[in-house]
Amino acid sequence: MGLFGDLMAGPVHDAMRDRATVEQSLPAATRRVVVDGVRGWVYPVTSEAGDRFQLFAWFDGGTYQVSVVSPDVAGADPHSCHLFPDARICLAPEPGGGMSSLEGAYAKSILWANGYSEYLRKGAFPF
Repeated sequence: MGLFGDLMAGPVHDAMRDRATVEQSLPAATRRVVVDGVRGWVYPVTSEAGDRFQLFAWFDGGTYQVSVVSPDVAGADPHSCHLFPDARICLAPEPGGGMSSLEGAYAKSILWANGYSEYLRKGAFPF
């Protein structure tokens, strides 16, 4: 297979589209960062209940993932609150739990933050 065939074999990641999505859809305080060699975006979220979160979104080569930077969610029951043990939010039922777009991952992370706030208060996730 030629060079272009190899390049097109994997998922297509459009950094320009990501940049536009961040500028148009994510909070103004969003910062582009590199964590352990992974490029992504850290952004603040405040739930409807007033809880504050810092989340990190990135493209893993196949889908967009979001991890909780703060607060510390260690010890939370992963199944009960849609979290993988590594603090990654389970955004979708498909294996890996990621989303096909940055916009989708961001939107689901906002829903998750509101659900987690309810989980903290009532001991059960609303969905």
